[in-house]
Amino acid sequence: MKNLILIFLTLIILVGCSTSSLKLNKDKELVLKYNSSDLLLANKNIDSSFLNFKDLFVTIYKLEDENGRVLFYEDARTSLNFEFVERGLYTVMYIFNNVQRYDIVYERNNLKLVQFALKDKRYLNAMIQASDSQIYSYTYGFSNKEFMKIAKKIKVKDSDTIEELEHEGLVFKNSSKALSNWNDRLVFFTPLIAPLRTMSGA
Repeated sequence: MKNLILIFLTLIILVGCSTSSLKLNKDKELVLKYNSSDLLLANKNIDSSFLNFKDLFVTIYKLEDENGRVLFYEDARTSLNFEFVERGLYTVMYIFNNVQRYDIVYERNNLKLVQFALKDKRYLNAMIQASDSQIYSYTYGFSNKEFMKIAKKIKVKDSDTIEELEHEGLVFKNSSKALSNWNDRLVFFTPLIAPLRTMSGA
């Protein structure tokens, strides 16, 4: 019995150590939490907008770091009785005009670092977090150098594989606009969300 308890506690510790969290704090700073460390990605909110799709709510932030580097951070969450149909990565693919080519650079439980191709042949480096089926968040606009540095910093084990980036990621200026394509057709006719499976009896 004692051995089972010890194994259970060890598993909890290991799982806790490998989880991560990508979100804005109360000061509108974009922070990636991993293990017991915080990585500040941006510390200034330049602009924000809010989109209401009845049972899906999206907030888009344009953020800047102390060196003037711009990131976009988007937080999408459903109402209590709905959830996303697809997993985080595939939902984000739809949001960027249903792009289909992507490479996973590094994956850490609920967090994915991905490079994907836009329709115009440019590439984005994006960090996607999907902790549950009702809240997805992601940020994009990293240079290749910064993206690889982050992947190496947050990797769980030294033996973890980090894929090399094949294309140069798009970076943004203060005047840049978000590239996501949220719209009614995408949300309701794709569809991106559906009633909770427990609600629908599935």
